[in-house]
Amino acid sequence: MSDELPSSPRRSSLVRRSGYVVGGILLGAAAVYFVANPSELGSFIDQMLRAPVWAILLVLLGPILNWIFVSQCLWALNRRHGEIARLEMLALVGSAWLLNHLPMRPGLVGRIGYHAKVNQIRVRDSVEASVWSLVHAIIANAIGLGLALLISPGVGIAQIALILSIPIFVLIIAAMLAETKSDQLGLMIRGLMWRYADLLVWMLRYAAAFAMLGVEITPLQIVLVTAVSQAAQVIPITGGGIGFREWGVGLAATMYKGTAVIDMRTAIGADLINRVAETIIVVPLGLWCTAIVTRRFRAAMKERGSPEDESVRHPEQKDDAGHPREQHPADD
Repeated sequence: MSDELPSSPRRSSLVRRSGYVVGGILLGAAAVYFVANPSELGSFIDQMLRAPVWAILLVLLGPILNWIFVSQCLWALNRRHGEIARLEMLALVGSAWLLNHLPMRPGLVGRIGYHAKVNQIRVRDSVEASVWSLVHAIIANAIGLGLALLISPGVGIAQIALILSIPIFVLIIAAMLAETKSDQLGLMIRGLMWRYADLLVWMLRYAAAFAMLGVEITPLQIVLVTAVSQAAQVIPITGGGIGFREWGVGLAATMYKGTAVIDMRTAIGADLINRVAETIIVVPLGLWCTAIVTRRFRAAMKERGSPEDESVRHPEQKDDAGHPREQHPADD
């Protein structure tokens, strides 16, 4: 039982709403800070106009890959507790992605409620799966950081990609071996595999965003920036780490004291590029997924309630002796 006072839910709601406002203010401040120096802004614009095609494509397509990989991670973790289709989870996560940008993170609450009503997955099991998803994200970042520390300066892009991709192959093999003994363990490992794939996409997105600004970034810098970015996004008082993520990435870049130092304005600009790309993707995608989830939920509730409705509309009728009486069309 909780020892919170009766007014605590109201206070919690006030804190979350206040955090959302603070996040919005921080996001606006980050945008103002980025454009505050006209000469530097002009240089950034010139760089973005000459940005490589691969960087633009990664920035725009990266959020879609993140959506797919996180969905598959949550599918694996929730599949241990009940039946759920992969496409169904894609729609749920897409809807939650959009709704979680609102105060109180209604997307997370709605997804858990949907699992309980439609997939017959208990609330505590859905919450446990979400917690494991967060744990997997922490493990994935630790693996990425460890590998980045092993990469020597001057290593080529192809070698960096190969080294950072090794855990994917290891986890695939581990999942296949685990499934011969336990489906539960196999699904847990697959969840970690998808989370690590999500991390790699985030790293590529930041590398592409910095490339659009004409800045080269080392693997270690990418890992550090990505870790801070993901930590900011789990702050419960604001959806998607709005505002907090931009300044967190900026501070992470300035704290790095390696050979290639990135200033805060550039780092904030890179994150703003990713934020704009996410918004372009999440609004139409989230609305479409929300429509699918709503339709699926209503259909499931209607299907589940139809037998009961039939019994109400056509109750069994009996004769005076208590025996069931044959129904005739006139009875309707």
